[in-house]
Amino acid sequence: MVASIIIPTYNRAPELERTLKGLEQQETEDCFEVIVVDDGSTDNTASLVNTFRSKTELTVSYYYQPNRKQGAARNLGARFAEGEYLLFLGDDIVPGHHLVQKHLERHQAPESKELAASGKAEELVVIGYTVWPEEWEKTRFLEFIGEKGWQFGFSLIEDHDDVPFNYFYTSNLSLPRKLFLASGGFDEDFDAYGWEDIELSLRLRKMGSRMVFQPEARAFHYHSTDLSSFARRQHQVGLSACRLLEKHPEMGDFLGVDPMPRYKLRKRLQL
Repeated sequence: MVASIIIPTYNRAPELERTLKGLEQQETEDCFEVIVVDDGSTDNTASLVNTFRSKTELTVSYYYQPNRKQGAARNLGARFAEGEYLLFLGDDIVPGHHLVQKHLERHQAPESKELAASGKAEELVVIGYTVWPEEWEKTRFLEFIGEKGWQFGFSLIEDHDDVPFNYFYTSNLSLPRKLFLASGGFDEDFDAYGWEDIELSLRLRKMGSRMVFQPEARAFHYHSTDLSSFARRQHQVGLSACRLLEKHPEMGDFLGVDPMPRYKLRKRLQL
């Protein structure tokens, strides 16, 4: 097995079905499996996956866990994965026809094989290019959050062969399974949405990995977003940032947190 595609999901059966159908359309000769981890869904996710498995030629596994958030779900999928590489997809991410092929091409590039033969191989993390569906109207707001760094920031990537740690987008990302397991996986202390992916990216970078951008590994993000829903998302991200700061105090400057002096009660009352 060359690749294991891990999809955490929660109450998004229609979106998940679209993603699974997209994986059926992959144009690659490499063998891959699909692992769906249901993070406590109460909709018809289980029956949907079982029906899909009965009709598809893909190798599909389904695992259920009580709602423990996406980091724990990805860890569970990785424990059962058999592929040399793990490819994480969101349940609302529809892969382009060449997504799997382009991820694996980057991992298996000739220069990577030469480095491996010399014992100097670098462990690569590969991020693909996630865009809004072609049939959607592209508002300035969607373009802004998709390209300028608020949700994604692909247009801000200066060097495709050395991408900063904060571009670790698990909606469309792959890495060697051995590297993931050696890192310990996602920190499950993050019990709400946000920053558990960046925290793992920090640890992987300290282990010597390098992140690269593969624009040809294209996927489409079927998640309707407007200003109100995005503001709610960012509020949750801000709350989770506190957990990241607890674990990595050196991230204060990156998060824009200024160290504040502690005042005695009398001084606070005077203020």
